Amino acid sequence: MLHVGALLDRAPGRKYVSTLRFAELAPRLPLPRPGTLASMRAALPSDFVLALRAPRSAVVSPRGALREDPELDAGLSWLTAAADALQARAVLIHTPSELTPGARSRDLLRAYVARLPQVAGRKYVWAAQGAWEPEEAQALCEELGLCRAFDPLETKSSSGEIVYATLRALGHRAGFSHAALSDALIRTLEHRPTEAFISVDAERAFDIARRLHTLAAEAFSVGAAAESGDEDTDAEPDEYEADEDDELDGEDELDDEDEEEDEEDKPS
Repeated sequence: MLHVGALLDRAPGRKYVSTLRFAELAPRLPLPRPGTLASMRAALPSDFVLALRAPRSAVVSPRGALREDPELDAGLSWLTAAADALQARAVLIHTPSELTPGARSRDLLRAYVARLPQVAGRKYVWAAQGAWEPEEAQALCEELGLCRAFDPLETKSSSGEIVYATLRALGHRAGFSHAALSDALIRTLEHRPTEAFISVDAERAFDIARRLHTLAAEAFSVGAAAESGDEDTDAEPDEYEADEDDELDGEDELDDEDEEEDEEDKPS
């Protein structure tokens, strides 16, 4: 099972939902009330899958990363309620580079994970920044029951039944060629997980995610045909060419959702 989608800061619009069935949500400040998020979830198709990126307030307190204090407690309370309201399949925890691979940081992560409620069908995903090597982060994830987030074009892929990849547009990588998207797909699935997520974090995230979704569908179709012996598997897919419909900015991609949102559903 492969979920391909974009990183969004608000509800996906009609055009998005008509094409993709997954999105990673990182709500803008001020954070919306759980009731608002529940209404958003109810308006989406029942088979639409959501991941929730934890806000900084749920990860970093005035005392530092993962260090308990009343503000972090409040952030974690919001995160739990928001994940429940969205029926989030995955919750992403991005830790800053100040959380190093040392023993103290490992203990902080263990204590933090112990506070996260275990919900059937939900996976917590750890995105470690800074000096963590993929192997040591993977080992800690396996110890704590986490999924290690990774960029399939930058680091070694994660292993396990569930994997979570984030495709980022970095400074030297403003866009993604057909070959780059193919590589990202292959590397994400190289350990044959039972379920995989690919979230696109880029300026034209919807467009890129749509291209990747199409590429994945073509690859799976060719693979199925090869198994049945019905198709020529040596055929190369056509290079992607942008059409007029692809020249959408972020507002168009989400169908001007802000203009259609009822006043009572706006974040407070």
